[in-house]
Amino acid sequence: MIWMGAFYAPGLMGLNILRLLTSMYFQSWLAMASNVPQERIFKVSRSNNFYMALLLLMLFLSLFPVVYSIMTLTPSFDCGPFSGRQNMYDVVMETIDQELPPFIKNIFSYATNPGLIMCLVLLMGLAIYYLNTVSKGHQQAHANLKKKMQM
Repeated sequence: MIWMGAFYAPGLMGLNILRLLTSMYFQSWLAMASNVPQERIFKVSRSNNFYMALLLLMLFLSLFPVVYSIMTLTPSFDCGPFSGRQNMYDVVMETIDQELPPFIKNIFSYATNPGLIMCLVLLMGLAIYYLNTVSKGHQQAHANLKKKMQM
């Protein structure tokens, strides 16, 4: 909800961050005051990738309505810099048309295709997640090999 609020209502984002901070400190106080730690520590390192994947999925699911509205919906008549435009990203294209040479305009017209941008952003996010996971796996395998060599 905070990610969607950044585009639609920036003040809502500040209120949600304030709410989350107060909730976090209240819950941490409750946990410290009322919980007794376990004798045996639970190992959470194996479930960390699941939570990172879940966070990445929620990011893309919350970005989908915002990107859809920017790319396809017609803005309202009184919508500031977007008034009188077919789509919100038309403002960027008009700025490029007025300020840059013609051959760069053609490059930007192909590069700012909404379908291409969404595919590239999705692929970059998945590549970052995959490379991070592989790197952690290699580090763990390296640590295991070191332990075996010491034995």
